[in-house]
Amino acid sequence: MLPLAARPTAAVDLESDGFKLNDLGWQDIDIEDAIPGVMESSGRRQGGPYYRIEMRRGTHRHHPAMDPTPVWGYKGPSDSEGQFPGKTIEGRVNQPMKVEFVNELPESHLFDVDTGVHGTKLSDYSDRYPEWADQFAGPDEFPEVRAVTHAHGLHVESASDGLPEQWTSPDGIEGPQFVKDVYDYTSRQDPATLWYHDHALGLTRLNVYAGLAGFFLLRGPQEERLGLPSGDKEVPILFQDRAFEGEPGDGTPDRYQYPSNFQAEVSGDVSVVNGQAWPRFDVDPGQYRFRFLNGSNGRFFNIRLEAEDGGDPPTMYQIGTDLGFLRDVVPIGPAETTKSLLLGPAERADVIVDFSDFAGETLTVTNDADFPFRSPGASTGTGGAGLPELAQFHVRTGDPQDPAVDPTSLRLPGPERFEENATVQTRQMGLDTGSLNGLDTHFLDEEGGRPAPGEHWGDPILTRPQLGTTEIWELENRTGDAHPIHLHLVDFQVVGRGQDGTDAPDPTEQGNKDTVKVYAGETVRIITRFGNFTGRYVWHCHLLEHEDQEMMRPYEVVTGERE
Repeated sequence: MLPLAARPTAAVDLESDGFKLNDLGWQDIDIEDAIPGVMESSGRRQGGPYYRIEMRRGTHRHHPAMDPTPVWGYKGPSDSEGQFPGKTIEGRVNQPMKVEFVNELPESHLFDVDTGVHGTKLSDYSDRYPEWADQFAGPDEFPEVRAVTHAHGLHVESASDGLPEQWTSPDGIEGPQFVKDVYDYTSRQDPATLWYHDHALGLTRLNVYAGLAGFFLLRGPQEERLGLPSGDKEVPILFQDRAFEGEPGDGTPDRYQYPSNFQAEVSGDVSVVNGQAWPRFDVDPGQYRFRFLNGSNGRFFNIRLEAEDGGDPPTMYQIGTDLGFLRDVVPIGPAETTKSLLLGPAERADVIVDFSDFAGETLTVTNDADFPFRSPGASTGTGGAGLPELAQFHVRTGDPQDPAVDPTSLRLPGPERFEENATVQTRQMGLDTGSLNGLDTHFLDEEGGRPAPGEHWGDPILTRPQLGTTEIWELENRTGDAHPIHLHLVDFQVVGRGQDGTDAPDPTEQGNKDTVKVYAGETVRIITRFGNFTGRYVWHCHLLEHEDQEMMRPYEVVTGERE
């Protein structure tokens, strides 16, 4: 094994007195009512749909026994306030759309902002952007609240990517890399389960925890030809964790709990699924398509279905991952080779489940991934920080419904393989730990040297792939944590993993991805083609606390000679 750095000491399991499962109990919800609404367009521009979406405060009731919680969310044309989760944006392959995200948030944050985190104060920008910084008479004028929305997994031009320094403030201040108000989404890629969320430098963990996240489904003929479950049988499922403070049912707001000072990793002890705490979804005795998304700040979920009294649960059939369909259907269950579905933060899984043989029964969605998470082999299987149960499905009584498809015979339109013999460069990228301003910090090392110095967010760009070329990145994890690594702009494929990166990838990740789990002490090799746009993008850890404190680096796609 590679030598591991010491685990950061500042991993915090938040405690929610009065809000746990044995306090509140499961809440019954018709699955049809749990499906997020579809975002309405605000008209058309240049021949395509135009969406004007506001980021606003709102209130949200997570459980009938709870009082409403102040949240931040995305507001569509028909909404009275910010919605959590945000309504689902739906696009179509090769049909451009324009989206404008407008910052109408309060000028004070929902949580305390630790100004030791890079990107939260004027001095973090003034050296690199002196002319831009001159607009402020002093450091007190720098806005506390900043937001920018990233369409995660969408291939877009740099100016529309929602990069960390493309933020705006409620009073109209634009970040130093801000380019345009209205984003151009060209949608030139395969159908996929995407999502949109905040990405502001130094505030991402707080803004997403406040509620700024929603699904983005890209549709197209590839999936429609398969005849998959649709309508109210297609259900996006957003898994998150939260911690609360207050007294449920006392008539005062039950607020989110989050540390005042920066912590390297934070977990909540309340399961929140599609915005609902401890949900028990009532489903028909039929077949469903679930689009799973791990939208937590830093918690891994190792998902299983468990039947009553230890019986055999229905098999989960995974048909897709982050950016489209797998090459082959992967059955998941106790009788299968793949026993569970492990999702790191930001990862997605497209799954078919048939409840037709389970009328009148209740199935539990369980989780045994530790927090913090190191690797499957290092897990104690406790579920970490009190989240061994995430949700339930109660199957209504009635006659079994005919399935839409037979998942065992599906021929999936899996992705074209990126050929390793077309690779023009292999880059060694290190994942490291350290400290900055007295805070536990993780770094990305783009030089590949050891011992690794690690580069900071504001250091010069070192990685410049050439447009249209194929590269292999070797991600070497020298830390004691697993890290979900996300690359903007591109889709990539996992070539290998393990101590030397030569073990075969897991069957559940053999498709096009934008986020990959890199376990403690291992190397993951990915291959990608930089074939869409030139310009500046980023790659980073999607543990949001890590991302906010230096585990993120810019890269630039160029037409000239690569670096």
